Amino acid sequence: MDYIYYKDAKGNFGDDLNAWLWPKFFGAAHRNGDAFVGIGSILCKDSPLFKDLQQKRKIVFGTGVRPSYQAFKFDPTWDVKFLRGPFSSNYFNNEHEYIADAAYGLGMMDDYSEYVNTPKKYKVSVIPYFKSLEFFNWQAICDKLGFHYISPQAENGIEETLREIAASEYIITEAMHGAIIADILRVPWSRFVLTTPYTEGSGVSEFKWMDWLYSIGQVQTDTTHVKLYRKSALNNWAKKLTANIVNVEFLVKKVVKDELMQQLAGIRNFSLSDDETVDRIYSRMFEKAEQVKTSINKERYDCRTTV
Repeated sequence: MDYIYYKDAKGNFGDDLNAWLWPKFFGAAHRNGDAFVGIGSILCKDSPLFKDLQQKRKIVFGTGVRPSYQAFKFDPTWDVKFLRGPFSSNYFNNEHEYIADAAYGLGMMDDYSEYVNTPKKYKVSVIPYFKSLEFFNWQAICDKLGFHYISPQAENGIEETLREIAASEYIITEAMHGAIIADILRVPWSRFVLTTPYTEGSGVSEFKWMDWLYSIGQVQTDTTHVKLYRKSALNNWAKKLTANIVNVEFLVKKVVKDELMQQLAGIRNFSLSDDETVDRIYSRMFEKAEQVKTSINKERYDCRTTV
């Protein structure tokens, strides 16, 4: 199986789950096999991730749409097992069913219960979006707040990141897969918004979050918004004078950091999908995984009989 996903040079644990999780069910990565499209919001027109796949069969397993100004369509080489949520399904005129984010495949692991039952070590842990790391010293922020910091880059490995999330009583996260993994591991979570409107676009960010939240029945959740850029006459003047090179907000990061810390410290409401919902997701996802395994085994059998 050829596992297709976005790879950040410095790492992003949500995307990097693909290389760690799927070989447990479908075998080691093999570039000559079918393409498996799992965790991520990567279904979009002219994605560089798909340009070299040509006529290879592409299995969609809980992937989400990344909305753009150009329509994306499946051709006969795409085998859609399920999509992430109702927004992605509606994008394709509801021709394909949805279950939930593919990361819920963690619930199919033999040692899933061991992660869930990890002893608690941290009251509150914070997971920023991986593109927010360059803006602030998150370890220092968490230290001042008395929170535990979990890096979205998973420098110590996926397993360690899963255990750190599971060892937390609550998760405050800007990263969507911080919330998703917390939900899978039965840890209440709360979302905050800081850089995503600028680093990936508010339209993309809200689309993928709502796609997932609707799939688990958690639409009415509180979100904490922290303003990273503030409009001001001074800022507009500086940008005009320097041909958009200078942004005053980068010169007053302390103001944003102080507000960020105040907002994070004030979070009191957390969300968690109900057990019945996740059990249903695991059951349906297991059925789809069995379908994929059957198709893989059939392809191997066909190859042997034709040699």
